[in-house]
Amino acid sequence: MKRGINIGDHFENTYDTTVPFENPVKEWYYPLIKKLGFDHVRIPVRWSIWTDDDNDYKINEEFMVEVEKTVKRFLDEGLEVILNVHHFREAMDKPRENAEKLFAIWEQVGARFAGYSDALIFEVMNEPTWRTTAEEWNEVQAEAVEVIRKTNPTRRIEVCSVDYSGLVALDRLEIPKDDNLIATFHFYDPFPFTHQGAAWSPTMKDVSGIRWEGTPDDEEFIEARIIAHAKNFSRTHGNIEMNLGEFGAYGKTALLEDRVKWTRCVRKACEKLGYSWTYWEFNRGFGIADTEGNVNEALVEALLGE
Repeated sequence: MKRGINIGDHFENTYDTTVPFENPVKEWYYPLIKKLGFDHVRIPVRWSIWTDDDNDYKINEEFMVEVEKTVKRFLDEGLEVILNVHHFREAMDKPRENAEKLFAIWEQVGARFAGYSDALIFEVMNEPTWRTTAEEWNEVQAEAVEVIRKTNPTRRIEVCSVDYSGLVALDRLEIPKDDNLIATFHFYDPFPFTHQGAAWSPTMKDVSGIRWEGTPDDEEFIEARIIAHAKNFSRTHGNIEMNLGEFGAYGKTALLEDRVKWTRCVRKACEKLGYSWTYWEFNRGFGIADTEGNVNEALVEALLGE
């Protein structure tokens, strides 16, 4: 696993479960992502709203089938797959209070995918927030790993820290006692540049005109941030494998030329350390393609070129 991309705004972005799931991954995604040169995908899944909370948190079968079909299709294409628990809002803020449901989700997902190849990787949960303590999250995450191990004793599992899986928060991550883990972190610095114009961010939705020109000082800032924190964390934890699970610059108001320079810089800084990366995202606001499959060649080159 080296170069990957997130399949965002599909399984994690549904809010209305009163109608059948209506945003499956399109058939053309699979060969295109493979042809471009990515070797893995990350599939964010909002399992938490598809559970029957009055019936042992049973996951809706139709939704499970859609996810499973997508995972299998990517694996058949020869890509590795990271499958996670995404946008479980309650657990992101209060993991201990919602641990029973989180564990129930992983009991079901673990059992469903237990027979799949080692090319499938599990990620415990996306982006625990700053509202929870590192101590509480570390405890719940370690227990979740134990739940997964009951059905998947050797599968790779990604673990993260609090503060939205931020790079600096790695320092507060306690690695569970397990021999087959990957530490993952997210990187969107400088945030005013990468998220300008983002409607979901009250502080960023009206922001525009922020430049990232890729000066030597700009590049040194990014390299120092990633190398100083990620490399030091890995070294002090037995050279644990590292994955940059999300990075990207939103395309609403940021200039494409700046997004390209920033993306290339982050990717190269990560690769200098030998860490895998998974770009956010395929074909939405941060994407390298549009919804019809037309590819942004400049962003693709920034990710997969020299």
